[in-house]
Amino acid sequence: MCRRRNRILLRCTPITILLTIITFSVIVASFITRHTSNFTPNIVDQTIILVRTSYHCQSRLTYLLQSWIPSSLSEQSNIYLLTDSVSKYSDQTILNSFKNVIETNCPETHNRFDLCCKTAHEFELFYNLSQSKSNLEWMCRFDDDQYVNLNNLYQFLSTIDSSQPHYIGRTSIDYRLKTAEQNRTYTFATYGAGVCFSVALLEKLRPHVNKTILPHNCIKRRISDDAYIGYLTEFILNISLISLRELFHSHLEKLDKSYHSFNIINLKNSITLGFSWDRYKLSWLPIIHQLIQLMNKQETYAASILWIFLQNYEKEHPEDLNNKHDESCTSYKKKLQQLNTFNIKSNKTI
Repeated sequence: MCRRRNRILLRCTPITILLTIITFSVIVASFITRHTSNFTPNIVDQTIILVRTSYHCQSRLTYLLQSWIPSSLSEQSNIYLLTDSVSKYSDQTILNSFKNVIETNCPETHNRFDLCCKTAHEFELFYNLSQSKSNLEWMCRFDDDQYVNLNNLYQFLSTIDSSQPHYIGRTSIDYRLKTAEQNRTYTFATYGAGVCFSVALLEKLRPHVNKTILPHNCIKRRISDDAYIGYLTEFILNISLISLRELFHSHLEKLDKSYHSFNIINLKNSITLGFSWDRYKLSWLPIIHQLIQLMNKQETYAASILWIFLQNYEKEHPEDLNNKHDESCTSYKKKLQQLNTFNIKSNKTI
């Protein structure tokens, strides 16, 4: 092993570094407890967390349980997993690891109508829950390839007045969309970074987002589900998006703006982080979670060592920044196989 700790990354072999970090992380993990935060105690009960997934992508759920979603069912009371077809899961055990599983029965593909169908079910779930839980103030929805820092989310929401209509997230484009009506424009919060709606906004959206209306109007507008919600909120209701690009992150961010452009404080303060096949495999989720836990426990030396290793790993593996196909969803694998088959046939000489 290296003698001088301040030169460990320069003088140790990569294998030695990795073994050292893993060993140290296991020791630290034995006494890391959940970080005590300064958010209002009631905010957890007042917030509904929705996670959209599919049986095609069931392998992703393991990484969520190993990172930001508590593995204890008793700590999942406000977390709801929305999926298409429960019976098609090959691993029913993973579903049993979630306290609240909602089956949407929406079509299973990734086209516009199907996504808008799932979005309508998310809103319907909130409205149904609000009938028995009158204290609900927020609905935040996320995808299954995201890391969510729940402590940061709850701290942030504690500072916002939910009695006012708030639409909070991150834009994924640098321009506003145009409409033919009244020559006005609007923008939207990309669902890939996570979006939060206050109860005041949810009540205003209610007439527009039921399961019958929303999917068909998405098709009529020829826009995606998240863009249509932006259209409803900014154009129809005249409520502006609060875009927090420093706090919400998605897999749509440019590949050269990956985590090596973050500093460790950015990472600690973010509410969501985007993970996808074009940058990191989802197996990195537990590692990032471990890093954030170390910072929360003020284990600054261990956190800095792990952070430097992750940054160096990325620099030494530029191939990970190339565009790739998603390997965590079987639906994408099928598309890739079909594409490869088509290319082979196209390249054959007759």
